[in-house]
Amino acid sequence: MKNKYLLFVLLFIIGTSSYALKTDASKPVEITADHATFDQKNMVSVFTGNVVITQGTLVVHSEKGTASQDKEGYQTIQLFGSPVTFSQLNDDGEKTEGQGNNFQYTTKTNLAVLSGRARVKKGDNLVIGDKLTYNTQSQIFTANSTDANGVTTTKSGRVTVILQPNQKAQDGNKQSGINLQ
Repeated sequence: MKNKYLLFVLLFIIGTSSYALKTDASKPVEITADHATFDQKNMVSVFTGNVVITQGTLVVHSEKGTASQDKEGYQTIQLFGSPVTFSQLNDDGEKTEGQGNNFQYTTKTNLAVLSGRARVKKGDNLVIGDKLTYNTQSQIFTANSTDANGVTTTKSGRVTVILQPNQKAQDGNKQSGINLQ
């Protein structure tokens, strides 16, 4: 069933973190919601009300989620909430957590976009902005802000990045002092 294939586009949430627990990808995706609609003709699935998506250690909460596929086979997932939240254990043992009012991923552009008071935290490292974008193919991450990190209406255009020193560097190892991953 093609519509079942559409639901697997939800796996791309995992792709936004290249350090996600590798075994999660082999786990089944479970979606629970108050209501679901499957439009076979137009290749669109919609989940509404207390949407919870789980796959292995990945847990996503949203108010609404849509998954679609165009005629060319490109897939798009959109999640909406106040906020959409996710958490997942990484292979390195740290947890990645994030939130924003909207999440979108499309296979056509390989872009995952978390927007509206967006923040992603891995371990003690944190990135905050109005729009966080990750290209799953090029592995390029960008952060933009249109209004003081989504907190006020001040047009500051600023993002916040907090990077913790690398523990190995603090312990006297010759590695660099910043851990970006």
